[in-house]
Amino acid sequence: MKKIFIPHYYSQSIYDIKYERLIEMGIKNILIDIDNTLAPWGSIKPDLRAKEHILRLLDMGFNICILSNSSKKRVKTFSDELGVTFFSLGMKPMAITFKGAIKFIKGDLKDTCIIGDQIFTDIFGGRRIGILTILVEPISTRELPTTRYIRRLEKYIKTKYEKEIIKLE
Repeated sequence: MKKIFIPHYYSQSIYDIKYERLIEMGIKNILIDIDNTLAPWGSIKPDLRAKEHILRLLDMGFNICILSNSSKKRVKTFSDELGVTFFSLGMKPMAITFKGAIKFIKGDLKDTCIIGDQIFTDIFGGRRIGILTILVEPISTRELPTTRYIRRLEKYIKTKYEKEIIKLE
């Protein structure tokens, strides 16, 4: 299996990541998925915990950009609630989506990471353009039927390559 499907780092959730380590690595920009990463799948607005977490990251000096395959209207509503930017082409894992988001936030491949719960969208997309990738466990089991099928493949990858994935907790 190619390393393109293996995340650089793993954390149980966005709340367990040691963001100080990201700063030490030179990361300034965080692209973050919504569904089952920042909020349960289908949520229209972020909950208080997510809002406080994003505020903490902003206070730490990170530039946050929501990167989602959801509709532009939904992503805008969500991002507005958090007070952060968003990029919504709805085409993850295509390289153009990731590169477009990085260009939009005036970032660089070396100072940007992606945090998401899906290997075949978030991790694959980030790895193929060369940014740091962090896989988190999905917040909820509620998701699209196709995603549930893909989770079986992801479980195989996580189990087979568990020793290669570094925990960032």
